[in-house]
Amino acid sequence: MRYAIAIFLIIVFAIIAIVTLGRSTGTTTRSSAAASRITKISDYADNDAASISWTMQGRIVGEDQFKAIRITVTRRNRTIEILDGYKLIPIRQQEYNNTPEAFQAFTRALDLANFGKERTVKLVDERGVCPLGDRYIYRLTEGQEVMRTWSDSCLTADGPFSGNPTLVAQLFKNQITDYFKLTTGVQL
Repeated sequence: MRYAIAIFLIIVFAIIAIVTLGRSTGTTTRSSAAASRITKISDYADNDAASISWTMQGRIVGEDQFKAIRITVTRRNRTIEILDGYKLIPIRQQEYNNTPEAFQAFTRALDLANFGKERTVKLVDERGVCPLGDRYIYRLTEGQEVMRTWSDSCLTADGPFSGNPTLVAQLFKNQITDYFKLTTGVQL
């Protein structure tokens, strides 16, 4: 009789262990899925209302010294703006034509650089973060904002952007024919 009770208890504990491990594995999977979100940028390649932008903001300084550079790309246009102050008022702008084919290639390259990959972080607002470095804002709009993430030059883990920041920055800069000429003298 004692052996029967011992075997019964072992089976009960085994079932409890299997159920508990199964639940914790499911929870981990769900948490991982919630912690990372991906927006496929190339899904917007044929959309005339789609607009993709990258903004680089400089150090946290006084209002009269604060500058930023924003590059926006659509199916029809590529635009660079030099922005002044924390209200990001354009003080200089240059626009170039674009083609649907070039935009399609650009969106595909952004997908490969994980432009649309987001992660969950504690700091959702970039204001004040990395005060002695740069902040980078990544946006996709389609009449309204579809995606907005950010990263900075201080810590890769600061912002929700989970792509390749160096590659994305270069892809945007390469869209502007005279990028270095237009940004010479802009002190971020």
